[in-house]
Formats: sequence, structure tokens, C-alpha cells
Amino acid sequence: MIGRDTELAAVTSHLAAARAGSGRLLVLEGPAGIGKTTLLGAAAALARADGMAVLRARGSPIERDYPFGIVRQAFAPVQEEPGWDALCRGPARLADRVLTAGTPAPANGTDAMYAATHGLFRLVANLAARRPALVCVDDVHWADAPSLRWLVGLARRVDELPLAVVAAVRSGEPVADEDLLGELDAAGAPMRLDPLPAASAAELVRTELPAAGPAFARACHAVTGGNPFLLAALLNHLRAEGCDGTDGDAPAALGRVGPRQVARWVEAQLRRLPAGTREVAHAMAVLGPAATPRQVGALTGLDAPATAAGTDALRAAGLVTGPGLALAHPIVAAALYDGTGPGTRALWHARAARVLATEPAGDPERAAAHLLRADPTGDPRAVDLLRQAAGRASARGAPETAATFLRRALAEPPDEPSTVAAVRLELALALAAGRQTGAAELAHDVVARIGDPVARADAALRTARALAVAGESDAVVRLHRLVLGRPVGVPEQTLARVDAELAAAVWTDSRTKPLAHDAVRRARAEEPALPLWRVNAAIEATFAGRPARECLDLLGPVLEPGVLAAETDSLLPTVAGIALVANGELVAARAASDAVVADASARGWPSTLAHGRFMRALAELPAGAVTDAAADARAALEFKLATATPLAATLWALCPLVDALVEADRLDDADDALASAGVGSPPDHALTAPMILQSRARLRSAQGRPAEALADLDDAAARWAALDVRHPALVTWRADSIEPLLALGRRAEAVAAAREHLRAATTAGVPGPLGTALRAAARADRDRRIDLLDRAVRVTAGTPAVLAHVHALHDLGRALRRAGHRAGARDPLRSALALADAGGAARLSANALAELRAAGARPRRAALRGPDALTGAEQQVATLAAGGYTNRQIAQHLTLSRRTVETHLAHAYQKLGIHSRSELAGHLG
Repeated sequence: MIGRDTELAAVTSHLAAARAGSGRLLVLEGPAGIGKTTLLGAAAALARADGMAVLRARGSPIERDYPFGIVRQAFAPVQEEPGWDALCRGPARLADRVLTAGTPAPANGTDAMYAATHGLFRLVANLAARRPALVCVDDVHWADAPSLRWLVGLARRVDELPLAVVAAVRSGEPVADEDLLGELDAAGAPMRLDPLPAASAAELVRTELPAAGPAFARACHAVTGGNPFLLAALLNHLRAEGCDGTDGDAPAALGRVGPRQVARWVEAQLRRLPAGTREVAHAMAVLGPAATPRQVGALTGLDAPATAAGTDALRAAGLVTGPGLALAHPIVAAALYDGTGPGTRALWHARAARVLATEPAGDPERAAAHLLRADPTGDPRAVDLLRQAAGRASARGAPETAATFLRRALAEPPDEPSTVAAVRLELALALAAGRQTGAAELAHDVVARIGDPVARADAALRTARALAVAGESDAVVRLHRLVLGRPVGVPEQTLARVDAELAAAVWTDSRTKPLAHDAVRRARAEEPALPLWRVNAAIEATFAGRPARECLDLLGPVLEPGVLAAETDSLLPTVAGIALVANGELVAARAASDAVVADASARGWPSTLAHGRFMRALAELPAGAVTDAAADARAALEFKLATATPLAATLWALCPLVDALVEADRLDDADDALASAGVGSPPDHALTAPMILQSRARLRSAQGRPAEALADLDDAAARWAALDVRHPALVTWRADSIEPLLALGRRAEAVAAAREHLRAATTAGVPGPLGTALRAAARADRDRRIDLLDRAVRVTAGTPAVLAHVHALHDLGRALRRAGHRAGARDPLRSALALADAGGAARLSANALAELRAAGARPRRAALRGPDALTGAEQQVATLAAGGYTNRQIAQHLTLSRRTVETHLAHAYQKLGIHSRSELAGHLG
């Protein structure tokens, strides 16, 4: 390369950083022909010379709508190498749905999309763990959207891997997804390639034409603007014309050299080549860089010898480079492509689609990409091909591409009204899976037009479930009403299912909650066809603060094995889980969440996995497993933030995370978590809004900011009233307000709030919330404090509500000590210390330890050290670390962030009394 020393130094620096274990992204920007491809080639050569693995791919206009085309290009050579199966171990196996030649295993659209991206990241991580790697992608502006999404995800976490990512983007070119490309640019170190200076251009001119004079070189630089490709093309043309480059041959008369001039030169060059070569060249431009000789021959009608002769002639002329049939440069490809009229091009693409679809190992997605550029002709075979390609694209995790194929199928158009309806329904589902605009409106229109009542109900359920995952609750309501408003002909069981699904989708919004009450009333008034109505009846009773026994009796029949497990893609299991946690059935809630996590992990469904983990965190925290709850909630939150989940849904993971971090005495981390989600003023009407306000208030109270805590609690109180929710496991603002009210000297208000909360908790009869209410009452009532705390200890003892029990033990021990009963204080404080440490409740642990010492005890904390002191998560991480796994590998294996792994290891070191990884094996037994 000439004149690119600075750029080459940047590439070299990025490769060195990757080999040192700290990955980097470099984005090269500039116009066509400026030298990006040459620089990428140099990067790949340097990486290979240093023993790095190299993944290379290049975008092209024809493959912009070929799902995961860039990804499949990059991994194709690696799949042929020894050790591929080992690379695909663990979560990396999820990448199989992208890289398989056939139809991938079914998954719901959203999970397929996230599973694909996650699996591909893990596959790259495994490759880089074997040896440092380089991912090199040229012409990213032409990348298909799913591949671009993978590249952006890789860029976000490249610093975790011994990996360099170098991407080239042509400036000013329209892209498949502007937002994704913007994210890629923001994540890296953009480097704009400038034109060659006059001195470098002169050096290049003399390399090609040794007799060239200074004036000639200056003229060449002027007419090409210092663009390396245009300069080389000009020199190639002049040499073919017999020019030797003397000053008298200065090409000023040519005018400004650009792509159009290059196109004329290419056509002139083709006319000098053997017959058939021109057709071969145009076929290559239409088929794209993945073309094979057989496909070129089939498209041109030339036999194998003629096709081979044409490709050889193109290679000898420098118009084809590399081992395949890729044209030398995108400018050359564009010249050939644009040299054919639009009507002729459309015919060529239609023929290309037929050629690709009829191959022995036909690729419907690649064939469909050509149909997008062919004129519609009303061909039913084209509709079938596009639908087949859309189905594969959805299963791979490319719903946006599936939507593109289905829109083209509608434009064909299908020959039967029933086929039109089916394609429109598939399009609505693809839009919903990709969270694209128009999904709700199309789904409603599709379902409303279906005349058959049974088919209409089935379509409403399918689309409503897909939209519920995307947070489109209003659309869900409208879809269900299309069935419930026209129930004639719909089987009773189907109506009961629609009713149950509708109610499950609207409980968490104050605007739609009355619809849930109506659904429960209808179910109670009629002989239920399905037991699913019980889920909604149980949550209705729970929200109303009814006794736990009544709520759990309602829920009992649906907790039988297989009932809720069959409700995949439904919100009913989530609603049941919330009811279980609120009513103290923490073991059952944890078991149900464990099953969801295990199943989602086995299937490779990251969205469902994140859902199961935040539900598990909701059960773990009141059970005293603070560290485990924080790990699960953080993993769920990270997924939701990375996938732009609506804030109201994201708060389900944020609430237990903030609460767990407060219990773990990690107040700064809790603040960071709130900031990362951008809570500010929570969304109106959502059930999670008052929940996060209460969590934030608990944090502010722990930080010694009582006025801010009370402001959040007042806001939460108003929102709970609008939602008409009264259960003390959820509505905790009164108990949470005691501490800040007392800090501000407002004792009378504290007494009234404690009394009201205790009344609600007594009615509900759930041990954990009742223990919390008794503690709040004790804090406000100095005269009865010890009696109330003694009752709180007894109420929670032996129940799953371990965290409430630990708090009660601590508060009782503290109250006894301060009342002068130092000896009596020690036993509850010792128990509190042991339980708090075991679960990772560091704030309680520190307070209990201080109180014990003040009570005259000298705790050695022997029971708080050693393997038995590790939480489940700490034990799991420490065991993998002792087995030789790196932090990065542990994070991949357990689907955690590296930060979470590091936190677990730090806690394990502290409890085991060690300082290094090498000591783990000897201390874990």
C-alpha cells in the first residue's frame, strides 16, 4: 500500500490489543475506491501471520436481503476446519439455527432472534478463546440487518475477548438499518480514509508507468481526486490505450474520472474479450459474489466450457479476483449491473431465482432475495418460495427479513384469498417478533377479516401472544375483543382460553384492569371450560389483599403438573408466579421459575431465559438468597436493556435487583442500576411503577435521604390507589415510610401508617409481609416494641420467608440490647448474623455483627467461613474457576456478565479466606 502508513499503524495496534486479550473495534469510512478493501486485506494478512484466526466477509447489494449472509460467509471456511464441533459447545450451539443449511428448529420469533445473536457471540468467543481472532467485514453498508445486529452486539462486548473487529463502511450509501450502523460507528474508533496526497499518487503512477513525468502524475491525481481505485483504473485504461505516461500524454482532457467513466472503460474492455464473456460478467453482477460456475452457466444459457472460458478471460483482464467468482471491485460490479436496463435486470433476477430454487440443495432464502428485484407476475410458485424463505428467516432469528419476503409475496400477488389471508397473518407475526412498526394494526386487520370463527380465535391468540411479549397491551385487548365480541361458532374451551389470556395481559395496567375483572366475573358465572380462569381469579384476590389461603386455593388446580407448562408464549404462568410469591409460596414459585430457566437454557431461548430469571429473583429475595437474587435480576436486566424492552417490563427485573443490592449493602451499585435503566419518573398506569418507586425509596432511606424517600413513597401510594392493589407483599409504601417519617420527626404519621399496614398484613396472613408489618409497628411503637418483634420472629420462623425472619431476629436482638437485656440479645443476633451471611445480606450482617459486639459477644464467625458459607451462585462460580475455567468462560457457561462472575469470586475468596484462584481447589473440598 502507498500512503496508508497511519491507517496501517492503527490496524496493527488493534491486532496487538486483541492478542493481549483486550479486543477493539475499528471502523474504516470513506467513499468507494478509497482503499478500505486493501486495508482490510492487509489486516487479514497481518493477523494470519501472527497466528490469529480470521473471519472475513463482504456485503453486497444483492445479499442485503439474504438473512445472516455476512455471518454465513464469515463462518463458512471455519465450518470445514477440524474442531468445529468443539467450537460449538455450550451456548455457541445456538448459532446452529443461523448456520444450518436446512430449516432450523422452531422457536417463537423473539426468542429465535435473540438466540441467534447470543449463540453467534458465544461462537466467536469460543473461537477467540482458542486463539486470538480478527473479524473483518467489508462493505458493511450492504450488510443484511440480522448480520449487522450480530456485528453491533459483538462490538458492544469486544473488550471482553481477545478479538479485533475491523469493518469498512462506504460513506453516503443507504443501509439496511441506519440505527444499527450508527451504533456500530459509535462503539468503535471511526477512521476516515482520505484521498492520497499528490506525492503518494505520483509514486503509484510511476509504479504502473515508470516513464511517467511529474506533470502527467499531477494530472492523474487531479482528475481522480487521489482516489486509489479510480487512479488504478485510469492507469490501466491508459496503458491499454498505449500511453506511456510522458508529460505530453497528460490526461487532463479526460475530465473528472468517476464511476461512470469506469463503467465505459469496463464495457470497452469486455468488447475486446472473447464471445460470451460479456454475458458471463453480467450474470456475475446479477448473482452476486456467491455465484458458482454452474449458476452462471444456467443463467446465461452457456455450456460449461463457454462459461469457464468467459470466467478465465475476466480473470486475465483483472475484472475477477480471488478464488471464487467475485468481481474485482464493487465499482466494477455496479458498472456491469447498471449497464443493463432495469427491465432486463428484473428478468435476469427472476431467472436467477428459478435457478437457485431448483438446485439440488436449493436455498429458498437466496432465491427469494432475487425475487425481491424481479417484477411480480402472479406466479403461485413465487409466493410459495417467498413464504418458505420467510419461514426459514424467522426460524433463524431474522424476522425483519421474513417481513420483507412476505410483503413481496403479497405484491406477487397470491392467487387465492385464503392464501392472501395466511400471508398477511404470517407478516403480522414477523413484524411483532421483530418489534417493527405496523404489527398491531396489521394483526387487528387480519384477524377482523377472518370469517371462520375458530380460525379467527386461533389467529387472535397467536398474534396477541406475540404482541404481548412486545409490550403492545392495547393491541392485545383489541384482538381479544374481536373474538369475544363475536363468540358465535367459537368453541367454549377456546372462548375460555381467550378470556383467560385477555385478563392475564391487562392486570398490570390501571387503564385496562377493569377488563380483567369482567373476564373473571364471566368465568365465575359460567361453568368454566378450562381451569385457566383460576389464575386470574387468584391474582384478583391477591391484589385485593384477600387471605392467602383463599388465593392459593383458587390457584391450586392449575398448579397440577402440565397445566401451566403447556401454556407456552402465554402470560398466565407469569401471573400465577406473581400470585405465588405474594402469597408466600416461595418454594413453588422458585421451582416453577427453575423449570422455565432450565427449559429456556436447553432450547436456547434468551428472552424466555431472562423472563425466568427475573421471576426466580422475585422468589429468591424474600427467601433470603440475596446474592442469587441479585445475579438473576442483573442477568435479566442486562438482557432487557440490550434488547430495548419497554421500561414498564424492564422494571420487573430492576425492582428485585435494586432491593437485593440494598440488602447486599451495595448502595452505589443500586444507584448505577437505576441510572442504567433511565427510570426517572416511571411510566404511568403500570404496576411496576409503584414497585420501583418503593425500591428506590428503600435505597434513599438506606442512603440517609429521608425526604427523597418519602416523595417516592407518596407517589407510589397514589399509583397503588389508581391500580386498586392492596396486598401488603406488593403495597409496602406504609411500612417503608416508617423510617424516613421518624427521621423527619413525624411520629404520629408513622404510627398511623404502621397500624394500617399491620391491619392489611394480618388480613392477608402471609408470614413474610406480616413479619415486616410487625417490625414496622415495633419501630413506631416504643412501648410494645419487644413484644411485637418477638411475634415477628415467631410468625416467620420455619417459613420460606427467610429474609423477613432475619430482619426480625436482628431487630429483636437490637431492641433487647438497648433495653438492657444484653445476654438475651445474643442468640437472635447470632442467628441473624449466620443467616444474613449465608444469603449474602451484607447490610444486615454488618449491623448484626456490630450489635453482637455491643451486647458483649465476641463472634468468631467460624460458621460464616468455608465452603458451607458460599451461596449457590458463589459455589457454582468458584467450582468452575477451580476447574480451570476463566472468568470469560464462566460468564459464557452460566450466561452471566463478567462483572457478576468477578463479584461472586470476590465473595468466595473472602468467605474461604484465600487470595487467588490457585487456592480454590484446596479449599472447596
